[in-house]
Amino acid sequence: MTFYQKCIPHAYCASIFDIDYTSLKKQGISALFFDLDNTMIGYDDRSLFDQQIQLIHHLKETFQIVVLSNTNKKRVSYALKDIDTPYIWYATKPLKRGFKKALKMVNLQAHEVIMIGDQLMTDIYGANRMGIRGILVKSVKRKSDRMITRINRKIEACVLNRIKRKYPDLYEERLKLYVNDHTM
Repeated sequence: MTFYQKCIPHAYCASIFDIDYTSLKKQGISALFFDLDNTMIGYDDRSLFDQQIQLIHHLKETFQIVVLSNTNKKRVSYALKDIDTPYIWYATKPLKRGFKKALKMVNLQAHEVIMIGDQLMTDIYGANRMGIRGILVKSVKRKSDRMITRINRKIEACVLNRIKRKYPDLYEERLKLYVNDHTM
């Protein structure tokens, strides 16, 4: 699999609320790995809102949940204080370390897990490197991105253009809506 293929998500959804979790369970998925910043909450939000808390509590009835975040422990622990779910801070996505640790936590194989995140260059690329399928979601608040994320977004734009040229069918199926959602 080429670098560009590893940047292609399994699917795209507008938000964590638009994912068909019932279908994932039917596909044999037993755990969900969530990114925190701009997947669940904006960078400028301190903690989950009631809607996210209710969703995670509901999902915990069916799935194991782990939050993989590249941010610091204080931020992650505070944001997740109301959901009592395991998390990995400084996960170093797209490196494999955080993903390996999360797989060990849930005691599952990569094909039994889905990674849900808002960035191609960290969440999706990192998951695909581990054999974990990834679902790309629209960023909650792109204007709140930190500097490193803004740099990643510029790289992402180049990668998206290359994917569009090299894999037009996959681009149309899995990435066109993502691009359109962020240019409107």
